Amino acid sequence: MNLRSNRIIKQETRDKNTFQINQTYYQKDSSNRRSTSRKMSRLTNVILVGATGSIGSVVLEAFQKDATFNLTVLQRASSKSRLPDHLKIITIADSYPVEELVGAFKGQDAVINCMTTLSVTDQFRMIDAAIAAGVQRYVPSEYGLDNMRADAQALNPVFANKGKVQAYLRAKADEGMIEWMGISCGMWLKWAMAHNFLGMHVQEQRFVFWDEGAGYFSCTTEENTAAGLLQALKVPDETKNMNVFLSDFAITQTQLLEAIERIQGVKYKTEAVNSEKFIEEKQAAVKAGDDWAALALIETAFVTGRFGGHLEKEGTILNEKLGLPKRTVDEVVTNALRAAGVL
Repeated sequence: MNLRSNRIIKQETRDKNTFQINQTYYQKDSSNRRSTSRKMSRLTNVILVGATGSIGSVVLEAFQKDATFNLTVLQRASSKSRLPDHLKIITIADSYPVEELVGAFKGQDAVINCMTTLSVTDQFRMIDAAIAAGVQRYVPSEYGLDNMRADAQALNPVFANKGKVQAYLRAKADEGMIEWMGISCGMWLKWAMAHNFLGMHVQEQRFVFWDEGAGYFSCTTEENTAAGLLQALKVPDETKNMNVFLSDFAITQTQLLEAIERIQGVKYKTEAVNSEKFIEEKQAAVKAGDDWAALALIETAFVTGRFGGHLEKEGTILNEKLGLPKRTVDEVVTNALRAAGVL
């Protein structure tokens, strides 16, 4: 998950129609339209949005190691991040003007979006621009649980916004304008440990349970998330218009703490929160404009196991089919502890 302190409530209340391209953009040459009955071509030319974020940087590294794709990176004008000189980079105004997006997307087979979680509503205009530019496939910024679940959307405006984006994209696909592919990968333990997420506070040797800590949630490494994305793009017929579910394993908070304590060789202090009261408090805080409360609700959705974060129950896990290496709990926890500097 990528984090940026934007105003979530503003995003939630924006009318997505304000992002739609003027209808004249859709009067494209018929050769740019993607017929649903036409045999798919290879997805070779790809443009990456959000290449310097938490998952975008890992996806960027994976693309650079794979000669299958011709990669372009879209970067905001104000970005201070330094990208490798050999990359093809298109710089765009921070407001993502429609005309600039269409120009950037021209000639691309796929748009891969890895933008920050709290900015996902910018994707409405990006989807419209991709259609206008004749892009074949759009991959929205998902990388979490099943955002199409009604209970997840009701829990948190972030999930609601992602669900709205995906619903909009699906509707355009149903009209034959574009195709889509989502990546649902559960949680990244290394990222979570570094950000005191999932109840882990390893620098303090403290762990917070939601209820009894018995809810299952799926985990995938950042590297397998990126590899799964690339492998899915290489089999376009098999991954057209679907959520690709990835999971290295599913685990509970109780099992996670057991692994941390055993591998680190220390005993953690523990505490617990009541999930129902916690949800009520954080939802009220979100309505009052607290962005961090929305992030706490994302955490809650996973650790309780009740809102679509246990992907093994949501659909077929495609790790094996996509040829991803197996990752064990001990391996992933060990690497996360080392990255956190506590092992």
